[in-house]
Amino acid sequence: MKYILILLLFMAAPVQAQNRAVSVKSGDHRGFTRLVLTFPDPVDWALGRTGGGYGLRIAEPGLRYDLASVYRVITKERLRSIWVDPASGDLLLGVDCPCHAIPYELGPRTLVIDIKDGAPPQGSSFELSLGDGTTAAPFQPAPVPRPRQNTRREGGYDWLNPGGASTGRETPPEMAAIELDSDLRLEDFRSMLIDEVGRGATEGVVEMEQRLPPPDRATDPHPEPPEPTLPENARAAINALPGIGINSDANPPDLMVKGDSCPKAADLDLGSWAGSSDAASELALARAAVLTEFDVPDPQRVTQAANTHMHFGFGAEARLLMVSFLPAGQADPLRVSLSYLIDGDSPPDNPFHNMQSCDSAAALWALLAAPGGEAQSFVNGAAVSRTFLSLPATMRAVLGPETAKRLLASGDGANAEVVRQSFERAVAPDDPTVKLLAADQALQTGDLAGAEAALPTAATGETAMGALFTLVESRFQRREAVEGKDILALEAFAFEHGNGPLRSRLDRALAHAKALSGDFAAAFAIAGEDAALDQDLWMVLGETGPESQLLEFAIGLDPDRRTALPLATRSMIAGRLMTAGLPNAAADWSQSGDLDTDLAARVALANGDPRMALRLLSARLPDADPDLLAASYVALGDFDTAAATYQTSGNTDAATQLQRWAGTWSPEESVSDIPPDATAGNSAGASSETLVSATSGGPAVAPNDTENEPWDTVADLLAPAVDQSVTPPLAASQARLTQSVATREAIAALLATAPMVDQP
Repeated sequence: MKYILILLLFMAAPVQAQNRAVSVKSGDHRGFTRLVLTFPDPVDWALGRTGGGYGLRIAEPGLRYDLASVYRVITKERLRSIWVDPASGDLLLGVDCPCHAIPYELGPRTLVIDIKDGAPPQGSSFELSLGDGTTAAPFQPAPVPRPRQNTRREGGYDWLNPGGASTGRETPPEMAAIELDSDLRLEDFRSMLIDEVGRGATEGVVEMEQRLPPPDRATDPHPEPPEPTLPENARAAINALPGIGINSDANPPDLMVKGDSCPKAADLDLGSWAGSSDAASELALARAAVLTEFDVPDPQRVTQAANTHMHFGFGAEARLLMVSFLPAGQADPLRVSLSYLIDGDSPPDNPFHNMQSCDSAAALWALLAAPGGEAQSFVNGAAVSRTFLSLPATMRAVLGPETAKRLLASGDGANAEVVRQSFERAVAPDDPTVKLLAADQALQTGDLAGAEAALPTAATGETAMGALFTLVESRFQRREAVEGKDILALEAFAFEHGNGPLRSRLDRALAHAKALSGDFAAAFAIAGEDAALDQDLWMVLGETGPESQLLEFAIGLDPDRRTALPLATRSMIAGRLMTAGLPNAAADWSQSGDLDTDLAARVALANGDPRMALRLLSARLPDADPDLLAASYVALGDFDTAAATYQTSGNTDAATQLQRWAGTWSPEESVSDIPPDATAGNSAGASSETLVSATSGGPAVAPNDTENEPWDTVADLLAPAVDQSVTPPLAASQARLTQSVATREAIAALLATAPMVDQP
């Protein structure tokens, strides 16, 4: 028994030694070489400097390092050698490059050593000697052997003698080429440069010139270099710059709006995804080829089967094939989204974003995949119409109206007409969708009456709902009321549709119809938090809403909601409030400070703040409204400036009236304001009747009695009074009495000349 036990121990020893092996893997990377050591158990280790590089010391003895595959994938540029010291069992790394080692643990049993280029970090503990712990000097690079000088070709390159044959002429010593001490790759670079210059000359980029003859040493022992014909900072390049070619490319790259490459045309060419028009046989063959011998789906055949289904308009079935037979995440996102679009649905994700500019079928699908039917820019209308014409007739009948409307929204009416005509040929002549598409096209071009006249009268289902959308939009743009039966039909469609994809369009049409019919309370309730729809309703309220509802909704509106409205809408409502005699409410709508200057000045003046009105109008001088400017001066009591403002604008009647109020009226101005034929006498055609003066509301003036007019008497009374301080008291009192009598007489004369108006 003892011998058997000893035998078993000897047999187990190799197995135990094999289990104590350390796997060493290596790899070269940019800037460092990596060693990965995997130990059988967690170990304590230490890395330090040795005489030839680094040493790795493991506290546990008996380990065997597997170094057989170290140099299979790395060079000896950094790790010159690696071996195990037979005396100490340390793993020694031979390093003679300007490198340093950084170890770290990747796990409890894995140690990684990176030999990196450059000097080690300051104070690195791995630069201490493994034996005594002293700091070792950094590694110095090994001397590089100096290559032999290249003497295969003397002097410069002779363009006229590319073979290198001697010309018999001696190169002057001061113009001799400098010998370069470099490696042998200089010759390869020189050959490459010659080839590139030759290619550039062939393509016309480089202009070649013959070499000038050498200077005559007898006449010019020290020739001067020729003057450069180009600026010193001129840049010479052999290869063309990026994006600039020598010859124009007949096939420019197909790019998206943001500059990315468009998908290949074959990946989305739905019209060519079936061999014939026999749908039954094509679909049967495609489905039969999905599974291989052991009922394993072939991804390529699954994709082909999905393509065949989509060619014949079966989008949901194609999507089910890809989901059922392809691994998760391997279905093409473009094809998955395409399966939604050919059924007339919106894809949950839009991988066609920014592809509307592609010159392939991607432009059509990107146009249809835009969320909410929003208008897009940079639409390649030619590619859209070309792809649409290549679709099967059944698919053109489904996608035609939406494609044409979106092309119209993008501003491409020509290609929209191409799509409309193709759609019209693909459906029955009496199909109401044809009339609906014609009405939508007229609406987009601005023919509102023609759009309403072209609407189908016997439409049902979604076609009837689309006709209501077009009708309400036409009435909204014309600000005409919508009939009650149409509003009831919209409410029925909204109830039936629920929260479907057309809910936003139904809400918009219903809110517009309610507002146009005068029910603004219901319209605002439908709009809810939709800011764009709320702005439409306020615009309709300001333009056509009754005054009672305007006051109900405009007065006391939340300031944030009021400020969010466009400037034109706020100005319109403020003007209507001014007309209604509510300047205080109008002032609330002008608090943003961005209303029209004249309107804001009117509001300020109506609220008793003429100074604010003048400040607002001063920004527009001299183009400010003169009537509003003069009214502001009148409100301040400055009649002279107000009269001057009227006089400048040509309103002499108002100016004369203000001059009377201010006491600055003069008879000369009165006479100058009378028309010439009023002073020419009876011989000039003047009647014997009195003439009304040019002053608004002024007295009558006799045509031949201009010497003793009552106005002259009044003008004399307005002359500057005599200084009373130098007049004796009795004389001053007598003068006041005389002036009082004259004033009473002048007033009586003026009253006598004013016409009497009979009271009703």
